[in-house]
Parts: sequence; structure tokens; C-alpha cells
Amino acid sequence: MTKIDPSSCSHSTSSHGETPSNEPTLTIEALERLLTRFVDLSHKLDLSLPKIEYDKDWTSKCIVDASPNENGLIEWKPTIRQADNIFSHLESALDVKFHPDVLNFYGYYWSDGIVVSHDLGEMSLIQIWNTEDEEMLKQNLLGHAFAKKKNKLPLTLFIGCTLDDEVIAIDNSTGQIVLEKAGFSAHKVIANSMSEFLNHLTPTLKPYNG
Repeated sequence: MTKIDPSSCSHSTSSHGETPSNEPTLTIEALERLLTRFVDLSHKLDLSLPKIEYDKDWTSKCIVDASPNENGLIEWKPTIRQADNIFSHLESALDVKFHPDVLNFYGYYWSDGIVVSHDLGEMSLIQIWNTEDEEMLKQNLLGHAFAKKKNKLPLTLFIGCTLDDEVIAIDNSTGQIVLEKAGFSAHKVIANSMSEFLNHLTPTLKPYNG
């Protein structure tokens, strides 16, 4: 098994909205296991690390070999980053503390998004590829949160989507993982926590098109 070592970086505590500590949380451990399964699947089926289309203008610390193969693909792997609370400015702008699970989900790795299988069907999970990707994500999350506030809806923070474009999000108050239509309240709880959700996912090697 290709172990993605989670021990060399600091992470969030279980206290809502606090910045990272030295102890891995259940969310970090579940994410680490999911991404390890993803890399292992690539080794098993493709006999290599995951591959992505080469783009000289879209670099990342995830890239292992920047020389594209005959199909224009390069190898990459999820890479631990040194990140505290990457959303502190968003929290200030919104005057709210984000649930620590969303901080850990987005702040622990540099990684491309992945496509996963769930009991409800295929899903795409967002991750952060580079600093430009991070800034785009922040702007999208800010717009999402402002829309929730404007419509007087409970704050959720998206982490992915389903094949039929339903939003997968974390309820910022409860930490539950929910499904919702854009612009509406969540209509279904699919997991009681981020770790429970991640532990029930099966990675695939289908291209991520987030």
C-alpha cells in the first residue's frame, strides 16, 4: 500500500473554528485513507501514479514528473501542505467561524479533485491543486455563503457535486454532510460527519472535471 504520510504537518483541533494543532483529526485520517486508496488504485490498474493532462500554465507541488508522456499526461500525487486556516479572511468577511472539518478537508493536501463512488452514485470531490485554484475556490465559497445569507438559509460549504449537479456540502453548524440544490436549503443528510462520509467512498480513476 502506498502510504500518504500525514504526520509531518499541523492540523485543526476538534474545537469549532480553531486553527490547526499537532493531532490528526478523524477527517484528516479519513481523507488520508481515501487518497491512499486512490493512489493504490492507480498503481494497481495503471502501474503508475495518477496522471493528469499537462498544462505548463497550471503547475502544482503535486506534480512528480513534469515531462509529459506520449499522450500528453504527467504523473502526480496528493502532497501534504503546510497550511493553517486557509479560510481566515473568508471567516472575517462573513463574520463566522468555519467548521473545522472543512478547514481540514481543504487545507491538508495539495491535490487534484477525484471522482468517487458512493451508495447514491458517482460524485466529484473538490481539492486544491495550487494557489490560483485556492483563490478561485475562496471566491466561489464566498459567493455561495453570501447567497445563503441573503436568502436567510443555514450556512453550508460545498465540497463537491453529484453527477446530476446536486451540491455536496457540509452543514457549518452540525458538521453533517448534506445534499442541496443550488440556491435552496439542504434536502438530505447523507452522513453525520465528514469522516463518516469519506470512509464510505470508493475512489475511481475517472478524470476529474471540476
